[in-house]
Amino acid sequence: MEFLKLLESIRTPFGDTLFYILTYFGEEMTFLAILCILYWCVDKKLAYRVTFAYMTSAVAVNGLKVSCRIERPWVRDPSFTAVERAKGSATGYSFPSGHTQNSVAMFGTFAYKARKLWQKILLFLIIPVVMFTRMYLGVHTPADVLVSFAVSAVIVLAVNILADKIELNRRRRLIISCILVAMGIIYTLYSMILLNNGTVSYANAADGFKGIGAGLAFAICWYIETVYIDFDTKCKNIPMQLLKIAIGVAGVMLIRTGIKSVFGSNPVADFCRYFLMLCWAMLAMPLIIRRFFAPAGKAPKTPSSVDGDPA
Repeated sequence: MEFLKLLESIRTPFGDTLFYILTYFGEEMTFLAILCILYWCVDKKLAYRVTFAYMTSAVAVNGLKVSCRIERPWVRDPSFTAVERAKGSATGYSFPSGHTQNSVAMFGTFAYKARKLWQKILLFLIIPVVMFTRMYLGVHTPADVLVSFAVSAVIVLAVNILADKIELNRRRRLIISCILVAMGIIYTLYSMILLNNGTVSYANAADGFKGIGAGLAFAICWYIETVYIDFDTKCKNIPMQLLKIAIGVAGVMLIRTGIKSVFGSNPVADFCRYFLMLCWAMLAMPLIIRRFFAPAGKAPKTPSSVDGDPA
């Protein structure tokens, strides 16, 4: 807390605005926007790799959140003041940092796959920037961001190394999909026990249920898309790519805001909202892309021919 109070003492209006903007590199919506564009239009395999890294590290980080149950800095010390507008995205418990985990999963994977050294350095440096913004804004302690970085970095590195080494066929994809589903079910049961016995409030467990919905959808949709759909990210021209993005983002936002406006925020609604968002992005959009946006002459892939890099 002493380090956070030191940062609090040197805050300025300019610094508040600058670091509030920079913290968006770790925000959920930034992550989703970059991932959707990458998945639909640029490099589907890289998008899968990032999502694998994100989902597995998210299970660990959210599991630690509800297990350790460490409150936000301004709750632990009422004399401390966080930057007010940063509190809106500071949901759930403080330890470990979800924004740090987001940035490690995305930019860590990008850095791992980058071919040039300067690209690796630039992409990797985004992570400590996000970590510092969370402390400057007063929503996380050094322990929150450092532990999140350590846990996420180990998991993300392991995922990327395995993705390089393991060649997948249809059977192995099914096994991995089932493992991911099992992880999601175990985390769901654990969260429900803590919620039902009053150990945690739903406000502090909500991020976990959103992640469970997204994770289970990813596990199922990844298998179905790679085995049965296999859409092509290439398109006839840039305007068609932009139209593809517009349709996809509109669907994601409609599901994200529509379900919440009707059913509010609760375990079932949040789970279904994020499950359906991923199903739209990973199944509905690929089908639309294959039907209306695919380049001419692409032969469909048969299930028996599926193999290669999982991400």
